[in-house]
Amino acid sequence: MIYFDYSATTPMSDIALQTYHRVATDFFANSRSLHTQGIESEEVLSLSRQTIAHALDAMDREVYFTGSGSEATFLALTGLALANQKRGRTIITTEGEHHSVHQALTFLQQRGFTIIYVPLNQYGQVTVNTLQAVLTKDTVLVTIAHANSEIGTVQDLYSLGKTLAEHDILFHSDCVQTFGKLPIPTEILSSVSLSAHKCYGPKGVGAAYIDKDVSWAPFLNGTTHESGFRAGTVDVPAIAAFAAAIDEFLPVAKQEMKRLKDLRQLFLTSFENDSRISFEGHPIKRLPFHIGLRVKGVEGQLVMLECNRNGIAISTGSACRVGESQPSRTLISIGRTPAEAHELIRITFGRQTTHEEVMLLINTFKQLLSRYKGD
Repeated sequence: MIYFDYSATTPMSDIALQTYHRVATDFFANSRSLHTQGIESEEVLSLSRQTIAHALDAMDREVYFTGSGSEATFLALTGLALANQKRGRTIITTEGEHHSVHQALTFLQQRGFTIIYVPLNQYGQVTVNTLQAVLTKDTVLVTIAHANSEIGTVQDLYSLGKTLAEHDILFHSDCVQTFGKLPIPTEILSSVSLSAHKCYGPKGVGAAYIDKDVSWAPFLNGTTHESGFRAGTVDVPAIAAFAAAIDEFLPVAKQEMKRLKDLRQLFLTSFENDSRISFEGHPIKRLPFHIGLRVKGVEGQLVMLECNRNGIAISTGSACRVGESQPSRTLISIGRTPAEAHELIRITFGRQTTHEEVMLLINTFKQLLSRYKGD
């Protein structure tokens, strides 16, 4: 099976696997225990926190480990909103956010917060003008993902953040798809959510960055782990593997993104004159390893199953939406009809992707298109 679903998850790197095994074997003690083994485990945790903080150009005490990127998003958004509700109770977001964002905002809406959705343009972008148009005096928090996992568009967080800073509005961004791959402008962000398994680390580990000068409230009172941010014994081996994966990948990330961008262009060039294919997302400001497309008149699930039958793994969008009958909120929000939204497929490349594999994908896709054209 050839894997083209790296936005859903990535395989753990060898270094991450080796680190997990070593730490789970030699530093298995609870990091909160006061004996020698516990202190050693705490030291591994501390070093891992330093690594993630350094990758974000942040301070160690601004990084909190969680059980997933979704949990990091939920705890960050609820923590920021509840701690700062005296400043305002209106939160701005987009329809194109990850499911975990909508979950957190539904929770807050049930507690009296007002949620406003800023419009997206045809590429899924938020512009400074559209953002300014929906700001109110009561706006306390804005949450906009760095990159959309379904169509690949990357937002200009810096410009949006500068606008929000002028109004003293908190700014959170889901950076799960971009951490380790694209620069994250933490200098203009109040909070960020991350996930290990999107960057060659283990599943079941995430992290939140929260600016040291921003107030947040714990979701569960009385929690001692992670400075009260998240309850539960910390998974030190998995966190160490997360840090090892990032530490290994960052030095080669820029070169790797260039390689994957070239492979992406190879695919696009092969189908640029096919009128049945529509590529979604911004043509330039996007994830370099990501292809979101629609085949006119053919449901994405059918294309995915046909590729699977030929030994190729792709997806029909966010893995967190599998099983939903509703069309993608992202596609609907950028003007696609429900039928068009159901046509979406996502192809994403990663470290193990080769030129030969992409050529096989292209040939398989051409055969599929020919079959459905009736040629």
